[in-house]
Amino acid sequence: MMRQMRKRSSNAYLNHGHQLVKGWLFPGAAQSIVLISEEQRRANISGPVAEIGVHHGKLFILLYLLGLENERAVAVDLFSHQEMNVDQSGRGDLERFTRNLRRHADTSRLVIHEGDSTQLTAGDLLALGRSPFRLISIDGGHTSEITAHDLGTAEGALAEGGVVILDDCFNEMWPGVSEGVYRYFSEPRVIVPFGIGANKTFFCHRPFAHRYAAVLRKLDVKAAERDLLGHKVVCFAYRPWTLARWVRKVDAFRLFRRIYHEALSRISR
Repeated sequence: MMRQMRKRSSNAYLNHGHQLVKGWLFPGAAQSIVLISEEQRRANISGPVAEIGVHHGKLFILLYLLGLENERAVAVDLFSHQEMNVDQSGRGDLERFTRNLRRHADTSRLVIHEGDSTQLTAGDLLALGRSPFRLISIDGGHTSEITAHDLGTAEGALAEGGVVILDDCFNEMWPGVSEGVYRYFSEPRVIVPFGIGANKTFFCHRPFAHRYAAVLRKLDVKAAERDLLGHKVVCFAYRPWTLARWVRKVDAFRLFRRIYHEALSRISR
């Protein structure tokens, strides 16, 4: 019963609730995370969830709603220490964040760590979650150094079968993120990439990569298999339905209908 209630809550948040929270979350990203979480449940993979860089909670709230009663949700952000925000990649607000979380969920499983993520170790994160994590989102500082450090923290705190979700790796406005990824993976690691899409890059332990890649192929979007860091990854392009796309679709339909009726009229002559 409780799991069904949480599913309804997460669906409501995806359908309209997330629009009330300031931040960035492409629909394709939300859908892929939900599918990955469902696959983890099927594989009996459990554990807390976390996000480094929660801003106002747009993605964190979804992660929270995907959790169970015994799975903590750890929020890591500078919050009031914005003087340490070296690249101005976001301005977390603790009051707005907690207000948004209460509006769409609750705070019973919430654990807040206010501070610099580069001072956070994998051991620290594990202590906050009380067990290895099944989902960790990284959306903190966007410099090469911070990205590489946060990846190390996440990898060290990840449960077997857990997934790391990195934001902005291929965003042209934040080249430091991709540089940090290549810096981090210049040495052998236990996690590998398995998917790219909707401004997210996904990593997991090698034995689970094919399984999660197959999950991403279920998305009703254009997808292709490419190489990244020596591994095959599913790349998907999500195109949200904008007003311009609707107009083009309507115009194309009208053109098709006109051609169809003209052809019928010629046949009937």
